[in-house]
Amino acid sequence: MTVSKTSGKGLASSTTVDFQVKPPFKIMEDNRRRFIRIDIDEPISFCTIKSTEGTFWAECDGPSGNGEILNISAGGILVYTEEPVMEKTLLSMSLQLEGCEKIDNILGLVKRTEIDSGGYLVGLESITREKLSDILTEEEVAQIPGTLSSFNERIQQVLNHYIYSKKLSEEEYDQ
Repeated sequence: MTVSKTSGKGLASSTTVDFQVKPPFKIMEDNRRRFIRIDIDEPISFCTIKSTEGTFWAECDGPSGNGEILNISAGGILVYTEEPVMEKTLLSMSLQLEGCEKIDNILGLVKRTEIDSGGYLVGLESITREKLSDILTEEEVAQIPGTLSSFNERIQQVLNHYIYSKKLSEEEYDQ
């Protein structure tokens, strides 16, 4: 089991926070990154919302594919897939992290694609709805379903649902 110490954002510089990472997760260290990356091996599915050629599928009925998540952070996901995915493609992703509720409708922008062992390494950046105006026209943004959101927003929704469910089950137990 890996144990690391770090000073968290908003904590005094002399404050340290202990956290543990259980196998199979492994923390990647890289001084260039804003977020800690965690190595995982989980399936992911995705569908194209807007291609680099400008074709737009508001209902996510464009080209789709599946792959394996190699690592994940608050800022993005690295995926291995056998499906070719071009840089600057806007995707909707669905994934399920070990032991967690399935997380659907995550917006991701392909930042890089590299050929690797008969497949592709695809670096995806998590995109918020507010950033969609940088990628899509106003008309396209208006057509995007309200269920699409960033990874951080979806994780918050899943955690809120979990906490609410946990609280309800505790209240039922207390009665």
